[in-house]
Amino acid sequence: MPSLRLKPDIYLADPEMDQLRARAGDLAGAEDWAGLYELRHDLEHDHELWPDMWGPLCALAARQLGKPGAVDLLAELVEAGFGQPELFDGQLEDAFDSDPRWPALADRMAHNIPAAPLVLTDWPVLTPAAPLGLLALPERAGELRELAPPPASSAWGTVQTALEWVTFRWKHANAHMEIDDAVECLHRVDAGQRFACVEYSLVLAQVLNALAIPARRLHLRQENYHTGLGRAHAVSEAWVDDFGRWVILDGQNGLYWTGNDGEPLGAVELQQALRSGAPRPNFVTFRNDITESDADIWFTYFFHLTSTAGTWEPDSFGVVFQRDRLVTSNLLDRKSATFYPDLSELGVQTSLDGDLPALRLTAAHPYARGFAVNGQPLPADILPLDLPPGDHDLVLAARTDYGTLPGKDLRYRVALK
Repeated sequence: MPSLRLKPDIYLADPEMDQLRARAGDLAGAEDWAGLYELRHDLEHDHELWPDMWGPLCALAARQLGKPGAVDLLAELVEAGFGQPELFDGQLEDAFDSDPRWPALADRMAHNIPAAPLVLTDWPVLTPAAPLGLLALPERAGELRELAPPPASSAWGTVQTALEWVTFRWKHANAHMEIDDAVECLHRVDAGQRFACVEYSLVLAQVLNALAIPARRLHLRQENYHTGLGRAHAVSEAWVDDFGRWVILDGQNGLYWTGNDGEPLGAVELQQALRSGAPRPNFVTFRNDITESDADIWFTYFFHLTSTAGTWEPDSFGVVFQRDRLVTSNLLDRKSATFYPDLSELGVQTSLDGDLPALRLTAAHPYARGFAVNGQPLPADILPLDLPPGDHDLVLAARTDYGTLPGKDLRYRVALK
């Protein structure tokens, strides 16, 4: 079985070896060939530098001292892979040029470039993106799980259950909390308080995060939000593994929007539809009092969007809201893609599994529980690379509580003898 034993490409202190190397380097620089040759036995134990540095220098020293076997040593090194005579600034050519074996050795060195033993030819990458801005409450996640409905077997089933539960948890009122704490909000609701859309989005987002579904708050604003009243609305948005994208969830109205295929839509799709004058998308609601005309109105709020990750506007950005209030923007960008990463992505970095080549995997999904290779769970986040010669194709994927995310290709080539 082919093998490729490696060590980290980091520099470690080795005082004894460092001293030997310094001494040999000084002797070579002074062209003290006798002194250098006396170190040959010790230098042969420097396995890192012997094949390409000390070995050729010892062959050169033997030649300069007239010792037998100088060209045999050089030939042995060339046979083992040495091919950099340029490291010695013409000294090898000057010393061995008169030897009848030199032309063949020089030709062999010129072509002594083997194929790279292991090359990655395609690998998954993590697209640069802004921080997710999740509206989570990690220090009270256990309390939230106790208060919320249990998760379903799928991410979308869990989202729908949580959305319906939040919608009917209290009756809407125009009141707000002073903190973003879903546990406190639910306790206050139990004590008789009622809140507005901001708190619906708060509870829904923090509950979903507690159930390992990435979620955040999204503030919606109508087109001319600098004037008038009632120009804003707050909803949640969550990454749903089942669809591999972010979707809008309106906790106050128990509502989500759907495309022609019946799958839920995200904020960017809804904003594009509204700004282009396209017909209002279909909607699904758990409430029985949301009418078509109600949906028409709620759809108009998707003209301007700000999430807990950031705000995007391709043209100009209005700072004033309803005459005298500041629009809190978070990070401003011109592209929505900055705030909507594909959480099924994963990245790789080269690593070692013992002394064998491997890849360490990193998931974009904040609640990834592990990885899979060709559909089979990987015991850890490190993937040892099989080394039979030839091309290798693998499919890597992150795993969550709700299943395995879409896979990403990894390809590599092994050229071991």
